[in-house]
Amino acid sequence: MKSILFADDTVLLQSDNNLGKLQNLVNHEMAKVMDWLTANKLSLNISKTKYMLITNKHVSTESFEMNVNRYCIERTVTYKYLGVTVDEKLTRKEHCKEMCSTISKYFGVIYKVKHYVNNHALRMLYHSLISSRAQYGIIAWGKAIICSQYQLF
Repeated sequence: MKSILFADDTVLLQSDNNLGKLQNLVNHEMAKVMDWLTANKLSLNISKTKYMLITNKHVSTESFEMNVNRYCIERTVTYKYLGVTVDEKLTRKEHCKEMCSTISKYFGVIYKVKHYVNNHALRMLYHSLISSRAQYGIIAWGKAIICSQYQLF
């Protein structure tokens, strides 16, 4: 499995064209991860652990299960990682919805203070509250390609 680490957040990635093969591979690899964690006196918070299947195929994925030490891991259709919301089809709809909600609140703040501050302060507010959030993660979204296979995230 490929790993992406940031502070205490870890994402494991695995892909395969065959859903059954992917399930066997992931469960086998997770057993290895658990062995490594145990050997290093670390633990996995099962209640915070989730998995997501990313695919553009139109087949049933309901039978897919991921297990760790006899615990069934919860499947999710969206996942927020480092402020970017990813969904199982990589559509960006949920992320855009969250961004629009957040940004509209900040536009409300700017609207309320516009009569009390000069244009330079308004620009600073815009760049710190709105532009920074709108640009965050844009490189990741620009590189996002719809998968032609099953991928576990």
